[in-house]
This record gives sequence, structure tokens and C-alpha cells, in this order.
Amino acid sequence: MEDNVTHKRQTKRQVFLRFMRYVTVALATVWLFVLMIALADTDDFWFSLMIVSALVVFFITIPIIGFWIYSFIKAVRRRTKTDKILLWFHIVDLLMCGAVIYFANQPTHKCDAFIMAQYCRGENAFWMRSTAARYKSMLPDSTELYVEIKNGTVPQSDILSERDMKELKRLLEDCCGCIGIDVNNYPNTGYSRLLFRRIGMGMYSFRFYDHPLSPEQQDSINARENLIVFNDSTVFEYGSSAFGSQNFPGKGEFLKKKTQMHHETDR
Repeated sequence: MEDNVTHKRQTKRQVFLRFMRYVTVALATVWLFVLMIALADTDDFWFSLMIVSALVVFFITIPIIGFWIYSFIKAVRRRTKTDKILLWFHIVDLLMCGAVIYFANQPTHKCDAFIMAQYCRGENAFWMRSTAARYKSMLPDSTELYVEIKNGTVPQSDILSERDMKELKRLLEDCCGCIGIDVNNYPNTGYSRLLFRRIGMGMYSFRFYDHPLSPEQQDSINARENLIVFNDSTVFEYGSSAFGSQNFPGKGEFLKKKTQMHHETDR
């Protein structure tokens, strides 16, 4: 009698574990597949949202990871029909996980002040400034042009023609390496802005000032948490969502490195 009870318990446990293995592997495969699709988008919002969501529901994510690892070990060690089927899914999951890590570390999915500094020199700086100045001069009085290119489509505008917008898209992508522009001809602005990269919910942008900034103005700008002065007419800007931190990631490290380079140059 006791043997039958024990056998039933073991059978129920095996059925439960097999069920959990199928569910866990299915959830992991779907999640990784959707994550890869999100990475294909130049806008990192959906990719970051999925990562953040997984961290928020960690009380679900951690057990899923634990069951996935358990299932993988079982699939490698045993050779039942269930294990053979699940092993193929585990291999696919590992391949997709590797692909996600690889593509997430590509330049278009990364940004900081050091990367922005590399882009803001030489020919790139010329094209960015000239593009911003050109489209600012095309605006009617008291108007603003804000364009962010998403998924490679040509944005529509009530201010500029379709031909002008196509040319803007070409200049931004091919010459400037940027994803958008924010210019206006209001009297008190004093600068034009090119949108460089959107990483998750944060936007990295270049500010190009119409006139050189005085040392006092540079100090005032550097005192703001989301701005970094690159030179007397160029400022790096970081903007996040209403719920995100406005601190420019890695600002202290960049300014420290920049100060060290100035000291070495002065010697």
C-alpha cells in the first residue's frame, strides 16, 4: 500500500516537473525570440522595456531561469523522448541568447559621452552643423521642426515638402549618423539640436550653439546634470522619460578624462 502511494507521488512529481519544463522552455523561447525582434528595431524602447519588465517581475523570472537550467541539465544527461525534444529547444535558446548579447553590444545599441566625442570631430562635425543650420534657415518665422527617424521611414512634416524631408533623412543617416533633428527660429533659443541615439527611454543629442559660449556659460551648463560641454559651441545632452533619471550616464568619468587630457596637452 505504501509503495503504491509512494509511486503515485513520484508519478505526480514527474508529471509536474515535465509540465514545468515544457512551460519554462516555451516561455524562454518566445521571450528570446521577441527580444531579437525588438533588437532589430533602431529604437531601443521595446528592447529596454522587455528587459525592465523581466527585472520587475523577478519573482517569476528567477523560477523560470531555475527550471530552464534544471531542464537543460536533464536534457543533456538523459535520452528520453521528452529530453530529446527539449534539448533542441535549449540549443535554440542558447543560440538566440548569444545573438541577443552580440547585437545588444553593437555600436547602434550603445552610447555615452566618449562615443559622442568620437562622432563630433572632423567631417562628422561639419555635416552635423551644416545640416542643422541649413534646415533652421528653411523654417518660416516662429516655427519649430522636430523630426525623429524611426524604422527607416521618411517622416512627414507640415512645414517642409516631402522632397526636403527625404533629403533631411539622407543627410541625417548617411552624413551625420544621427536619427533626428530639433531646430527652431525662436529668438531666445541660441542653439540647434541633432538627435544622435535613443537607448531605451533615453535620448542622446548634440547641441550646436549659434555663438561661442563664454567660460561662465560653459560652467553653468556643466553644472546641469544632463549636459556636458564638449567645446565652446558644442554640448552633449541626455534626456530621459518623466520617470527616468536625468543624469547623463558616465558624465563624471568623461569630464575627469577630458580634464586629464587638457593637463597633458598643456605640459
